[in-house]
Amino acid sequence: MPFICENVECRAVLARGQVRSVQENEGWCFYCPDCKARNELKNVGAPGGAVELIQPERSDLPHKVVATAQPLEDGKYAAQLRVQKALGMKGTYAVEERWEQLGVFPDAHAAVAHAKSIAADLLHPKA
Repeated sequence: MPFICENVECRAVLARGQVRSVQENEGWCFYCPDCKARNELKNVGAPGGAVELIQPERSDLPHKVVATAQPLEDGKYAAQLRVQKALGMKGTYAVEERWEQLGVFPDAHAAVAHAKSIAADLLHPKA
C-alpha cells in the first residue's frame, strides 16, 4: 500500500521506497518529498518487536474548501464558496463546485462564516 500526502494541494501517491520515516516527539511521520508536508504514521508492530508503519485511516476525507467574501458596491459582502470533494480513491478529487453568492451580509466575517457553515453541511450531512 503506498503512502499518500495529506496536503490537499499535493496529494502525491508515494511508494514506500520514496519516503523516509522519522520518529519525532509527536510520533512517527514522513515528510512528502514533493511539498515537504508532515504526514503522520502509526506503528502497528508488536511491542518490543520490529517497527511496522502504516498511514492511519482518516474518518474524513481531506476536502479542499475556500470560503471568501466578495465586497459589493453597497458596502455589503457576498458569501462565496469553492469546494473540491476528495473522492474515496486516494489522490483524486471531484470537479470543483462554485457558488458565487450564497447570501449578502453586512460584514466580511459573517459572509465567510456562512460560506463555511454551508461547506460543513455539504461535506458532512446530518443523518
